[in-house]
Amino acid sequence: MTEVSVARPNRARREVLATDPAVLDLSAAALEVLASVPAWWANRAAAAGLEGSALDVYAAVGSPCPVDLTDLDVHPREDLVDASPEVLADAYVVALDASVRSAHGRHYTPPLLAEALWRQAVEVLRGQPVGLVLDPASGAGVLLLPPLRTWLARQGDTQPELVLAAVTAAVAGRDLDAAAVWLGSVILAAELLPVWARVQPSRRRPLPALLHVEDGLAPQDPPAAAIVMNPPYGRVRLSTEDRDRWSHALSGHANLYGLFVASAIEQVAPGGVVSALIPAGWLGGAYSKNLRRTLGERAPLRRLTHVTERDGVFSSGVLQETVLATFAVGGRRGKVRAERVTVNGHAERESIGTGAIPKDGSLPWLLPRDPSDVPLVKASSTMTHRLADYGWKASTGPLVWNRHKDQISATATVGASPILWAADVDGGQVHQDPRRDHQRYLMPRTDRERDVLVLDRPAVLLQRTTAPEQDRRLVVAALDQGTLDRWGGQVIVENHVNVLTCSTANSALNPRVLAALLNSRALDRLYRCLTGSVAVSAYELAALPVPSPDQVRRWHDLDDAALARAIDEAYEVASA
Repeated sequence: MTEVSVARPNRARREVLATDPAVLDLSAAALEVLASVPAWWANRAAAAGLEGSALDVYAAVGSPCPVDLTDLDVHPREDLVDASPEVLADAYVVALDASVRSAHGRHYTPPLLAEALWRQAVEVLRGQPVGLVLDPASGAGVLLLPPLRTWLARQGDTQPELVLAAVTAAVAGRDLDAAAVWLGSVILAAELLPVWARVQPSRRRPLPALLHVEDGLAPQDPPAAAIVMNPPYGRVRLSTEDRDRWSHALSGHANLYGLFVASAIEQVAPGGVVSALIPAGWLGGAYSKNLRRTLGERAPLRRLTHVTERDGVFSSGVLQETVLATFAVGGRRGKVRAERVTVNGHAERESIGTGAIPKDGSLPWLLPRDPSDVPLVKASSTMTHRLADYGWKASTGPLVWNRHKDQISATATVGASPILWAADVDGGQVHQDPRRDHQRYLMPRTDRERDVLVLDRPAVLLQRTTAPEQDRRLVVAALDQGTLDRWGGQVIVENHVNVLTCSTANSALNPRVLAALLNSRALDRLYRCLTGSVAVSAYELAALPVPSPDQVRRWHDLDDAALARAIDEAYEVASA
């Protein structure tokens, strides 16, 4: 039996990449779910016309629960006896302690998204896969229910013994959570009960295990025909050996889902597909540039479906914007079909349009998220200039305020500089938010500290973080010379603000026009197309397409309203 640990992981500590079966951190609620499985199984087996020992889950699946519940004061949940397989799996994930879900990146896949992900894989394949469908991060196996049901439906009147012998070559999963694997094996085995019931009782053998306690990043031999997965999310610390192993997919920090995507395209045979439910941040993030390059070369993206809502969809509290991404292993680059799906009792799919992966696959992938984005993305694809071409560079505000608490005050003193906070940057202008006036000034201790902290030239400022529900990702204000003078000629910018400064004298893209660009609907939409992150990074700002110098210069003398219209026209955005 596997040991049940009551220790809770430190959520502030980055987890080490795990390759061995985990010691389970099971809450009392999770144990109650596992204790409910025997009654759940007996109910479903009886409904399939079985009786006797077939009603005993341990005899039927040939393996005990990895957690010995006999000496624990655990009671089954009566509400789960008649639950669907999906509800039973969800109950286990939701019952895990929140810190465990966070530390191990465990998330439940809603049934409607599991169906949509499988359908997307089949559509990109243009038919059912011939060979194994694998989930290398299976958890309790929910993503394998649609392919298993599809496969079973195609077996028709095939002899039941042959079906049961062949199923292990059709569907399989891996996970390091031994309890989830056992639960998932039971759930998938329950789908086989009508077939098993057709076998003569004297010839029945325990049902095959379709899930195994194994490392999902290990090689797959023979290769699978398709992978469907909702891999774990979260940063991990890698050994030197592992960092070398995954160097083709790493650019700085390692995220579990990126490793699983990189591994998946190696586990699938050429001509197969990888269909994954993953965060949208890899589309544009700096840490994913090597992953994008690898995907572009080895498994081009064919279909990208944005999940439009997360509230009420993910019971396990997924906060990131997520996408269903399907990659063609060994395929050639082509158009990427973009869609979006809304889950509201059923999955409503809507076609958005098409886009393309850039020739340099490491660059952010600019793909439409809404039908109205299609002309915007098309117009932007003809723009070859970026902010760096005009001398602009983005950096993070240097002040980490809690490292300078004793230097901050509400009162201006000789030698102190005013602090500019994220709350002072909104509405298109720099202003003094009274909520921050109690921490308004900082006195540098040394000349070197002053050189690092103080900004004494014009800049364009953007909030670095926004809330998912905000209308805009780019919240911008120009710190022009007049504004800077009103603040005393110098400011100290706190690190929740991005600072854009220009090193080119008389740049065609002056601060006023740049601020107008970043404040436009066009650039805000483009930024959202680049990334699903609520954070605004310097890397993705640098990737935004901007018009040519000749066009930008023509905007210098326009008033604010005319400038806004000109920007909309350049990006083919309909004016309000």
